[in-house]
Amino acid sequence: MRRRRQTPWIHRWSRYLIGGIATAGAVLTGYLTLVKLTGAEAACPIKGCDQVLASDYATVFGLPLALFGCLAYVAMAAMALGPTLLKSEAQLETRKKLEGVTWNLLFLGGTAMMIFSGYLMYLLATEFKAFCVYCVGSALMSASLFLLALFGHDWEDAGKLVFGGLMVGMVTLVGTVGVYGTGGEGAIANDTPGTYIAQASNNPPPAATTTSGEAELALSDHLVKVV
Repeated sequence: MRRRRQTPWIHRWSRYLIGGIATAGAVLTGYLTLVKLTGAEAACPIKGCDQVLASDYATVFGLPLALFGCLAYVAMAAMALGPTLLKSEAQLETRKKLEGVTWNLLFLGGTAMMIFSGYLMYLLATEFKAFCVYCVGSALMSASLFLLALFGHDWEDAGKLVFGGLMVGMVTLVGTVGVYGTGGEGAIANDTPGTYIAQASNNPPPAATTTSGEAELALSDHLVKVV
């Protein structure tokens, strides 16, 4: 008698694990959003957290970066746990369709979040040269979401999965570099042409250090009469 294939434990619990981690991430980034909006100091054992939160990198399009992270975590939690709420017999078909759609979205969302968090870790190491507990914690959560989405489901078309992940990863990286590649709002302001024009207009013209001969003076008088 042929034995039935047993479902791996990670496939059984991956949605709940993703939902739990995403919920924790939403709480974390929600707290950081509140700290940024109120101007309070984050509860952190080291100075790196406040250094990061006070920088231009912590604001995107005039809003706290943590707010966008919070929305991303909430979306991941909703996609992971939403289909599990459909348990009745009449809802099984709908649940199956939702699981198929949300698994793809969970993988793509996890890919984007991991790439973005990876770039922020690069900035933390090169620009700030500091350690931020919240930043590293969020990066670990994003990586965990990606790995759980990758290994927590029995993917049938690996080629399509890799292609979609590469496309989303490239778009995320290009968009992130476009936002942060200039080094923050201060660097952008200093590179505007108006800044250099203002600086040039405030500088007095250089003083004359040579004398003119009779020929040059005669030419000058002639040009003044012509004008």
